[in-house]
Amino acid sequence: MADTIHIEDNELARLCARGDEKARNELYTRYAAYLYALCIRYVGDREFARDLMHDAMIKIFDTVGKYKPTGSLKSWCARVTVNLVIDHLRKSRKLETVSIDQTQEKIPEPQNEEVAKIPKAELMRMVGELPETKRVIFNLFCVEGYSHKDIAEMLNIKEKTSSSLLFKARAQLAENVKDYIMKNGL
Repeated sequence: MADTIHIEDNELARLCARGDEKARNELYTRYAAYLYALCIRYVGDREFARDLMHDAMIKIFDTVGKYKPTGSLKSWCARVTVNLVIDHLRKSRKLETVSIDQTQEKIPEPQNEEVAKIPKAELMRMVGELPETKRVIFNLFCVEGYSHKDIAEMLNIKEKTSSSLLFKARAQLAENVKDYIMKNGL
């Protein structure tokens, strides 16, 4: 590990912006696996996620001079990656607009104790199997913490549509969790 450098986010970003190869290698080493996992969460396909992660790293290297040390470099890289993935999905028309139901039944969500019994990999598989638009909205809202207003702007949909699709994603996940618990006697 003699080639690895240990520097703070702000300095690492500054060196990367100047084209320093050791700094760029360090940034890649620190964050590539995390960004790859982030891409998988959004697109579900490992090969496609790998391509998107590499595209995101190129974009990060091209724009790292815009990083402001108000947050972590990791968070900034994640935001760049999410925006790139959303742009790609929007351009490839993989994000469908779905009509919303005016009424939303109250779906009983599983209890935390029940969910805690399910392996994390299984929960991630369940999220990964959601239809594309529901998966993207679920990740943006529940994992990344975006508001429905932000999601609506990003995806060029109405806030109500974002809210409805999140509701439907949660309902589908609740059903999957319930089925898993029943099948595995938990």
